[in-house]
Amino acid sequence: MTSRTSPIKKRLTKDSVVEGALDVAHTQGLDGLTIRRLADTLGVSPMAIYWHVKNKDELLEAMGDRVCRDLELTVDPAGSWDEQLRTLLSDFMHVLARYPGAAPIVMPRMLYSDTGRQLMELSLGLLRSAGFTVQEATQLARHGVRTVVGLVNEPLFTGSVLEPERHAQLNAEYDTIRDGLPPDRYPNILAAWSDLSDDTAPETFNKLGIATYVHGVTAMARDKHDCC
Repeated sequence: MTSRTSPIKKRLTKDSVVEGALDVAHTQGLDGLTIRRLADTLGVSPMAIYWHVKNKDELLEAMGDRVCRDLELTVDPAGSWDEQLRTLLSDFMHVLARYPGAAPIVMPRMLYSDTGRQLMELSLGLLRSAGFTVQEATQLARHGVRTVVGLVNEPLFTGSVLEPERHAQLNAEYDTIRDGLPPDRYPNILAAWSDLSDDTAPETFNKLGIATYVHGVTAMARDKHDCC
């Protein structure tokens, strides 16, 4: 008699629960992340999830900690303060781009991980070295984090994948709107039409967003230096 070996189910761990939650958040958003949906995704019962996290709040905290833990800083201390700040935000962008659905929950958890603390410490130090007070540096550092979170969650690049038929329908509707715009009233919109709907260049979009923030902070630092 031939025996059959049943497939071995992968052992559920807290890391695998968090990884699964990050995947669900990426496809469904944080609002769509529920314990039951996560359990269905992992092929387990909801009670199996509760063995590793007490509730959704604890799950969200673990997700934020995981993202911060994966952060790798590549800042060159020999660079100017604004160059270091740009690299710092780019490093932060890199890790958040891997987990865009979890980006909003990262900021409250930054001080809970060593790499998160390093990012905030370095950011504050760079801004203070540029002449900002502790209070100003704190607010600017927060704006920097919020800038990256906003860029990563740009709907144009993070929207759900559409079925081909629906995608074609939306393109047809979009073309109808474009064709109905009077050129004398909307010359700039028409000139930028293809770029407004271009969802293939997130890296360019993100790079420009970080540059805008850094240039703004640099101009503020220069103004403080000139007036004092």
